[in-house]
Amino acid sequence: MLKPLIVIAIFITLILCASQLIVGWLSFTRLISTKGNLQHPPNIAIYQDSKCTSPVSYINWGSLEPGMARNTTMYIRNEGTEKVELQVNAMNWQPTNISNYMNLTWDYKGEAVFPSETVKVDLILSSSSSPDFTEYLVAYDVREFSFDIVISAFS
Repeated sequence: MLKPLIVIAIFITLILCASQLIVGWLSFTRLISTKGNLQHPPNIAIYQDSKCTSPVSYINWGSLEPGMARNTTMYIRNEGTEKVELQVNAMNWQPTNISNYMNLTWDYKGEAVFPSETVKVDLILSSSSSPDFTEYLVAYDVREFSFDIVISAFS
């Protein structure tokens, strides 16, 4: 007779504990509705020519020896409705460690680019003259490299 009472007591205790957990969980849950507007990123286009008729889709840097630099000119047009500033990054280097010996820079000085305005920029790819770079090229039999250039606009 004692056994069924113990089972019933345990069952009631479990139900009370579970209900307390559910009530506790519900009392700490809050729903916050939101509404807002998304701003589209600034729109730029990159061209090979000053008349902005030939888009840039690929840059061939040619052969580059340790200690050398190459440059290429491009024209960036603000096709948005707000003034922007530009930023350049190099990423996805192949082979990966070659980024320790090569550097991409440009001559853009951070000036605002107004809607419909075009700025001329020179990208400069330079390679290290360090003997470590030559050793790296020989040790890993590096004959080619590649990387992606990301040009971003910020309003």
